Amino acid sequence: MSSTMIAVLGTLADFHREPIPYNLGALVQLVRRIQPDLLCLDLTPEQWRTRTFADLPPEYREALLPLAHQTDIVVVPIAGECPPPEPAAPGWRGQVIRWARSGLAALHRSAPGPAAANQGWRHEAANWLYALIGWLAGPELQRDWKNHIDQLTRQVLETARRDPGRRILVAVNVRYCHHIRHALHGRPELRVVDLSEL
Repeated sequence: MSSTMIAVLGTLADFHREPIPYNLGALVQLVRRIQPDLLCLDLTPEQWRTRTFADLPPEYREALLPLAHQTDIVVVPIAGECPPPEPAAPGWRGQVIRWARSGLAALHRSAPGPAAANQGWRHEAANWLYALIGWLAGPELQRDWKNHIDQLTRQVLETARRDPGRRILVAVNVRYCHHIRHALHGRPELRVVDLSEL
């Protein structure tokens, strides 16, 4: 039996609407080129079943779901029923969260494309800023993020077990992607690859 190839793509939520090289058009072009067998998305099975997409981030609502509808790409919803809220905090912690989001925007504006947003120094700097935002938002949000990441990872593993040998692309917010990649590495039945190898 051949191993299942998986790549994890970090998406940028509302940052995709900014005038950046990794915009919604670049995202669609990348996924169209990869043409995965299965596309795991951070939406609930209920959202998928009822086609309730209004509250989803723009990369799903305006790019990946329409692309999947136009092609043979099969969407797999992997989110649990209670996705974590966006980080917020009162007072000075809220001000630092806003500053960190400005730093994220600057990093994403300077990235020449999806690869630069998903690996290298920009990705590592973004990981650090997301960790800072999580810390500032408090232990409850950090716990919610961890539970959400665990849920996403479990569902990706279940998808790979259910459909072995498929080429799977996991497209989730960039704040989660490195955690999921790390959790998937070392599984003998999986081959975690770069986007260019999928």
